[in-house]
Amino acid sequence: MKNKLKDFFNYSSSERKGSIALILLLLLVLSGYWFIDFFVNSSDREFENLSEEIKSLAKIDNNLNNEVKKIQYFKFNPNQIGKESWMILGFSEKQSISIINYREKGGYFYKKEDLKRLYVVDDSLYVLLEPYIVLEAKSKPKSNYSTDKCYFVKLTEDTVPVYDGFSELEKVVCNIKNGVYSYYTGGFASVERAKEVQLEAVLIGFNRTEVKRLSCNFGFAINKAKTNNKYAGKQLDKIKTSSLKSELLNFKIEINTADTSGFKSLKGIGSYYSNKIVKYRSALGGFTSIEQLKEVYGILPLIIDQNVSRLIVDSVGIKKVNVNTCNTADLQKHPYINWNIANSIVQIRKSQKPYESIEEIKKSDLVNDEIYRKIAPYLKTE
Repeated sequence: MKNKLKDFFNYSSSERKGSIALILLLLLVLSGYWFIDFFVNSSDREFENLSEEIKSLAKIDNNLNNEVKKIQYFKFNPNQIGKESWMILGFSEKQSISIINYREKGGYFYKKEDLKRLYVVDDSLYVLLEPYIVLEAKSKPKSNYSTDKCYFVKLTEDTVPVYDGFSELEKVVCNIKNGVYSYYTGGFASVERAKEVQLEAVLIGFNRTEVKRLSCNFGFAINKAKTNNKYAGKQLDKIKTSSLKSELLNFKIEINTADTSGFKSLKGIGSYYSNKIVKYRSALGGFTSIEQLKEVYGILPLIIDQNVSRLIVDSVGIKKVNVNTCNTADLQKHPYINWNIANSIVQIRKSQKPYESIEEIKKSDLVNDEIYRKIAPYLKTE
């Protein structure tokens, strides 16, 4: 019995080889399924990725087409169209708002080329827009407000009506608020023109002017040739004062003896600058020439030139500093002499001998010809 069982489980050499070959064949078949599944899935993934890329490109192309479709060129006036119209022309919302803000601040397009003043419009874009730009002759810029805005120059204000002193100005309007009468000249389409008139007003005698952007129909026009009977009594003193001022215009002003009232009679110089002139004169010790008035901080040289026919200078009474007795601090107080120059002049005197003439201060390397010319009239040796 044992021999029969043993014979049943025994394999011949050829049977063992056959079994091994069968096992290898089964393994090969099973592994084939895995390889097929791997390659098929890889191909599917590559196909899916390619499809996504194609869809993305198509989406981008559609967006570009949509953007192109949004840009439409039409005839337009750059002084009038709103934000939406600028966006239709191809500008972004931010760019469109900046253009509107430019107009509201006084920007205006007088000719087609003015459009190139906008930083968002380069030469290539201007070439595309230029055929569609339409400008009305002498048209005024439109605003988003209910009324247009113009530039005015504020001249003066008072608690009673004023009618005198405006004759040299083209148009003057008055605004009344809380019992105060404010007077303006304007309105101008550009701030540049307003500043030109502001300078003219200063030369006339309005010293505290300012430019303001107001409604173009701001205030009411006044008749500069007539007075208001209601306030005729109150205006009488003003008219007399004006007549007196007119008479004073025939008198010369000696700039070393005149007080603030004398300087205020000059065109373009009021109380503020009159006080500054007197203070500067005191610091100098007196003026040696009319040109020195231009050194007063804040006074325009043009104002001095306008009044030069009424100015004279007498330098006899100029105060001088003795260079043989002064110390550095005393000498430094003069506006033309800084500490280094003052100390140099004093130290040379101490190390050598007293100055016999003012010209000897040129021994200092710091005193050149120009400085000597300025400070010599204010120095003495005894």
